[in-house]
Amino acid sequence: MDVSVYTIYRFLDELSSELKTRIEDLTFAHTTRISGGRIAVVFYDMTSLYFEASSEDDFRVSGFSKDGKHSHPQILIGLLVTAQGYPVGYQLFEGNTAETKTLIPVLEAFQKRFSLQKTIAT
Repeated sequence: MDVSVYTIYRFLDELSSELKTRIEDLTFAHTTRISGGRIAVVFYDMTSLYFEASSEDDFRVSGFSKDGKHSHPQILIGLLVTAQGYPVGYQLFEGNTAETKTLIPVLEAFQKRFSLQKTIAT
């Protein structure tokens, strides 16, 4: 059976979507358990990953690059960690998304999903 590399890539996209929720659930449960049952403070970090590609697609697009790679398509990754440094969630953004527009939606989605009250983000 011949399977093209593009079929595999499309499958990995679907697999990634399904596993992201499961991985975050497991991570949150573990982090909650080792932090005494409460997550009240989270730290948020945003980074960009650029691609050595000659063209953009609907997600990997050019934008402000901290690495000075403005001509390369990129994505942004927002990561939430506890005060102890344990990861609790992440979100991917299109490469031309302004970082200042990411914290509130990520934090609100995290609070809603895990029924958290008054989480402080720094």
